[in-house]
Amino acid sequence: MKICKRCILNENYPGITFNDDSICSLCISKTDFIPKGEEKLIRIFEKARKRNKKYDALVPLSGGKDSTYILHLAVNIYNLKVIAMTYDNGFMSELSLDNIKNAVDITKVDHVFYKPDQELQKKIYRIMLLKTGDICGACDIATRACILKASLEYDVPIVLYGTSPLEDNSFVPDSIEDIGRFKYVLISSGEINDKEIKDFTIYPWLNDLILSFNKLVGIYPREVRPLFYIKNPSDKEMGEIISKELKWRDDGREYSRHLDCIAEPFTNYVRNRIYGYERRICQYSNMVRNNEISRAHALELYEDDKIDQPPENYIEILNYLGLNEKDLDQILSYKPLMYEDYLSRMNRIYQWLAKFKRFLQ
Repeated sequence: MKICKRCILNENYPGITFNDDSICSLCISKTDFIPKGEEKLIRIFEKARKRNKKYDALVPLSGGKDSTYILHLAVNIYNLKVIAMTYDNGFMSELSLDNIKNAVDITKVDHVFYKPDQELQKKIYRIMLLKTGDICGACDIATRACILKASLEYDVPIVLYGTSPLEDNSFVPDSIEDIGRFKYVLISSGEINDKEIKDFTIYPWLNDLILSFNKLVGIYPREVRPLFYIKNPSDKEMGEIISKELKWRDDGREYSRHLDCIAEPFTNYVRNRIYGYERRICQYSNMVRNNEISRAHALELYEDDKIDQPPENYIEILNYLGLNEKDLDQILSYKPLMYEDYLSRMNRIYQWLAKFKRFLQ
């Protein structure tokens, strides 16, 4: 298998090409990250403050590195009035819960948990995993719905996401967050009804076009990703900052971006088996391109992750979802892009319009 000699991405990554020196197209086209500018971010915050609401912003808080750092920025650096919210995806680690408690206690922000019906949540995860090889899309759809619900209930003008430039390119070719695809897979399984889908998604009619329009006219809060406006600390530096300021702890690994979800090693293993690549190889490669770590060190980290082997807790994950190892064989046999014909029509329109950028937030 061909592997880039500058980063560690392999030939399975969608659309990747290599030059005569075995350097991948992502490395060749790499440009230095240029922040949008802190002054623009501050103007957004000032506009939110002028609304004179109880809260200036909502911070979705998972207990992981990025979201905890965003809470630190919002409260300690930019002095925003914040309400934090957490979506319980059923796989929260004890460490993430401790990190959330410490962060909330120290910053003294208000904090709310959103927890769906656990049996319905497991049922949906089980169907999506068996049918598509993925549960992250279902988790993301429910998380986004609860973030919107919280932002409307508490009347906040902006939502601050921890999405980082480091996560660029760590996606799969399937549109796992598309609401049309999601509903089609569930309904075609014959195991779930419309009411259950509505209960889980909260806004089953909501598509990207409606969401973008409502944000544009101010009906829904503006979504802001601060890490795209300012110069970012390295992954290591970010951990050191929040450890000092908010008593954040990692899980002992040098790189532990997704310690908040105990299912993440399992979903990475499944992605690697299905697609031949997954999140960590993409993110380590981004770290190499950003000169945060060397290629040799990235290879060491990736080898230590043992992505090609089932994680230690995979039986625990299967049992929680009512699955067995025979089911896992079915999951690993999934073929990519099986459901792309069932994407939301409105989302397709939005993606076409988004090319013009004026529809993007």
